[in-house]
Amino acid sequence: MRILYWIISIPLAVLIAVFAVSNRALVTLSLWPLPYEVDLPLFLPIMVALLVGLGIGFAYEWLIHGKHRRAARRMDSELKRIKNDDATPKSDQKALGHS
Repeated sequence: MRILYWIISIPLAVLIAVFAVSNRALVTLSLWPLPYEVDLPLFLPIMVALLVGLGIGFAYEWLIHGKHRRAARRMDSELKRIKNDDATPKSDQKALGHS
């Protein structure tokens, strides 16, 4: 699994670096109602937009799957409780003659 991580990560890092180097031209970034303008390399607003989109996607998935994580935690604690109940000796049953 670790080798798969490196097989994907290294080419992706190289592609990002090549993209950044090849898109160094300055662009003016301005938000219409505000009087401020910023000159940035082209790759920077693109990368920031991608990271913001990735963050929104991760947050959405995390919120959507919250009920499944809660259900899994509940089942896990129930399973642990049942295993602990089975592991404890039943002294009352032995005293009554039940096996």
